[in-house]
Amino acid sequence: MGRTLQIRVSASTFDPVEVERRWPRLSALAFSPVAVKIPALPPETRGVQELVVHLADRLEIGMLPDEAARELADGIRKAASSRARLEAELAEWNAKAANAATDEIEDALDELEAQAKKLKDQPGPD
Repeated sequence: MGRTLQIRVSASTFDPVEVERRWPRLSALAFSPVAVKIPALPPETRGVQELVVHLADRLEIGMLPDEAARELADGIRKAASSRARLEAELAEWNAKAANAATDEIEDALDELEAQAKKLKDQPGPD
């Protein structure tokens, strides 16, 4: 790696608007305003990784609705674990394994969105 020009391996969401389109109920759970003062993320910074982080954080501190926490906990933890693996693979410059982790994250979020549609009090749009 050069002294001035450095190589960085990273993952980012190309179109944050697609996150809300693809996972509207999860986005509502992760990014909706809450009674506790949490700074809101601007819509342009609400990417896939931020979705996973916010869901995991809200699960951990008990800020998800009871039914959502009960029904979605395992899937949220799975997505968070895959995100941690993504970070580790990126740190090792292992692009192939990092790409596999992104697939795992998206698959976990797809499964969670399907589960969220079945909740009695569905978050997000109908």
